[in-house]
Amino acid sequence: MEYVSVLAGAPFSDRPRGTDPTLAALARLVNDACTDAGRPLLATFAPQLAGIRPLDPRGTAAVVLAAVSWAYAAAGEPASLRRTVRGAQRRYVTVTGAGVRAAMSRQTDVLHRCGSARHRLEACVAELCTPPGAQRDTALRRMLAAALAAAVASTDGSPRDLVPRDGAGVTRS
Repeated sequence: MEYVSVLAGAPFSDRPRGTDPTLAALARLVNDACTDAGRPLLATFAPQLAGIRPLDPRGTAAVVLAAVSWAYAAAGEPASLRRTVRGAQRRYVTVTGAGVRAAMSRQTDVLHRCGSARHRLEACVAELCTPPGAQRDTALRRMLAAALAAAVASTDGSPRDLVPRDGAGVTRS
């Protein structure tokens, strides 16, 4: 994220203001979980991370759902992540809906990002840390790529099926 701050022309920091905070948190988690050999490969994500401004609540929910769904499928659908996936799906459905409940959920996005979204991302990164070195690095990079794809889709007016289906068997239910 320090490299992202340099690319964005912001003060040197691991929390650049112009980057979406949820994506930045995920990138830091992935960076910390990667091996020393895999960490330099994360630099390829820096330009894209620098270009994604803070997302609205729908975008945040889409990013978390994409990361969680990808990790769940990549880890072989472990029971330990089943509840995490269901929570991310419920949040996405709620904030993309209409009505008072959806509006209230969108108002609490800061709480979501700092609380349940962060916990869900931490659980996914922890689950993907079980394979050895290179496999772990690849899985973590692909999860970050899925989250970035969801962020881009949420900002460019793409169709609302924001969970990537890149062969990992991820489906929305």
